[in-house]
Amino acid sequence: MRLCGKVTLITGGATGIGAACARRFADEGAHVVIADINEQAGRRTAEVCGGRFVTTDIGNAEQCRAAVEETVACYGRLDILVNTAAHLGGYHDAAAMTLEEWHAVLAVTLDGVFYCSKYAVQEMLKTGGGAIVIIASVEGMMGAAGHAAYVTAKSALFGLTRSLAIDFGKSGVRVNAISPGIIDSGQPDIERLKHDPDIMRFWRDMTVLDRMGRPEEVAAAALFLASDEASYITGQNLAVDGGWTIGHPPLPRSFQ
Repeated sequence: MRLCGKVTLITGGATGIGAACARRFADEGAHVVIADINEQAGRRTAEVCGGRFVTTDIGNAEQCRAAVEETVACYGRLDILVNTAAHLGGYHDAAAMTLEEWHAVLAVTLDGVFYCSKYAVQEMLKTGGGAIVIIASVEGMMGAAGHAAYVTAKSALFGLTRSLAIDFGKSGVRVNAISPGIIDSGQPDIERLKHDPDIMRFWRDMTVLDRMGRPEEVAAAALFLASDEASYITGQNLAVDGGWTIGHPPLPRSFQ
């Protein structure tokens, strides 16, 4: 088992990518704690993977600190933090976006990652190090129309990843990011858009591998970065995007 006995806190672990990480990490021997605002789904996922659940608003610094403290109280240490929690916000341009939405998206998608990482590092330093995996996004790498708050927050995560890696690398803490592409996560927005043939055609055209990704594929990347197999990797961003960010899709045959 690649994570035998490793204590892991997963934010946003109730559903989607976070839940896939919880299941995969548990399968590899980790003690998993899920921190999420979705209590019903969070408890269900925790039960499936034999872990614990703590109700947490990731946009609230005190609740993030409490989640870390409860993890340490249960298991005596914290080895791995996986930050998957995010708030997508709506789809409209910056002129139409309310200030309330801007702040709400950044509170969870950026601030919450900082809060959890800050408090997790404090515990990791007591035990000789650990690993942090931050789920960013290809939108943060490239930009996206009508999604200014989310893109801004996800872009900032790359800087946070590098800064944390530099600050704490000599103390044994590794920090890396993953940028998923279009993932069939089961989230309401994805489920709604899957029924739009134009959207599905666009997604497939933009993805070299011609399909959506699966949460389990992102979880596999997170497992690698959190494990000792990635012991010499820090401050990096791994795109798990089916080739979305490597270039333009092939030209139509009429151009060839």
